[in-house]
Amino acid sequence: MTSTDTELKLKDVAKRYVEERQRLSRRVLEDMRQPKGPNWDRSLPFRSTPRPSKARLQTEGGLRSPYSRLNLKAQEIRLLELNPSKDPEDLLLSFRCVELSNCTLYTALSYTWGDEEATRTITFGGGGTIKIRENLWSFLRLQSSIISKPTFFWIDAICINQSNVHECNHQVNLMKEIYVNASEVYIWLGLQRDNSDLAMDFIATKGTQALRRRGPGFHAIWPKPAGKALNDLCERAYWRRMWIIQEIVHADNITVWCGAKSFRWHSFESLYLTLKTLEETSWFAHHPHAIRVLQSSACTMVWQRAHWRHPDTPPPRLQVLIDIFRDWQCTDIRDKVFALVSMASRETAIIPDYSKSTLDVYHAVQDKHDGEKHGFYNMLSQILAIPQDDLDFERHL
Repeated sequence: MTSTDTELKLKDVAKRYVEERQRLSRRVLEDMRQPKGPNWDRSLPFRSTPRPSKARLQTEGGLRSPYSRLNLKAQEIRLLELNPSKDPEDLLLSFRCVELSNCTLYTALSYTWGDEEATRTITFGGGGTIKIRENLWSFLRLQSSIISKPTFFWIDAICINQSNVHECNHQVNLMKEIYVNASEVYIWLGLQRDNSDLAMDFIATKGTQALRRRGPGFHAIWPKPAGKALNDLCERAYWRRMWIIQEIVHADNITVWCGAKSFRWHSFESLYLTLKTLEETSWFAHHPHAIRVLQSSACTMVWQRAHWRHPDTPPPRLQVLIDIFRDWQCTDIRDKVFALVSMASRETAIIPDYSKSTLDVYHAVQDKHDGEKHGFYNMLSQILAIPQDDLDFERHL
């Protein structure tokens, strides 16, 4: 098969997946809930210590706050200015408050919070300090050593005053606009480990091109170390985090970072489509790591992004999104709903409000879905971990 034939086949695969996206989405997600075979485990380890919510992290007592007040009546956000530094231990930081409709170019970060016990103190040029987690500290250190000029970032844990619930609500309601307006979105998978450099290079350069070749040495282009490294990279905890769904879907330009290695999102899409083509060949059956990569959380997000961004896909009801993504992970259980609101149809969306209880959130969703089958309300109460006694008590009031 020539490279032209392969390209045509890839286009045909993409077309078929657009046409059948609703059916396939349900099947893929059902497969994720019901793993196939003893060697296929999609679950992530349970965290014994909960990670703080995106919107509720409190700054440590005794630290001077670096935050000036945002205009909550406008679409105003706070950008982090990071300056180049020869000493990665010495971060040069400052804030700039801007209107989303008229602001400088910035990069929005999509990441996972990481180990809650490991905290770092960062100091701002204008005065004030806050604590951040080790994973974010590692990202800032890396970027400060790479950039050649002052660069603006939007990072939720830093750019939102997490101790101000009104500001948290305001910024979460702007999340879609923040990621849509970003000149670029960086996905930060964390530091290099588990041979991730090999996996990143495979995706970024030779991997997809080699997989498309048919000829001498074809079966040698997926060596076992590369396959395992790809599988480990595609099953990092990041890919099952609730908030990444809207962050990835709304982003126009995405770069994925792991340690000092990076690749553009279109390279990931190319790998996914190539593996979908190879799925129909005898080669695929003899490469279990390729099977696992295609079924991984990361490849699921590649497909989900293509599906929800397709012009023929209408905004779904919030109920549909809650059902599809109910197994994704978050610390604040209310984010099972709040993290999906920006993707939902206007008539079913609710307003995220962290002053509300889980029962209040349940009723807000219920009010927008009047007439839904009883099974959805049962599912919603389970997702929000609302005791049945609380619902029974209300019914008798």
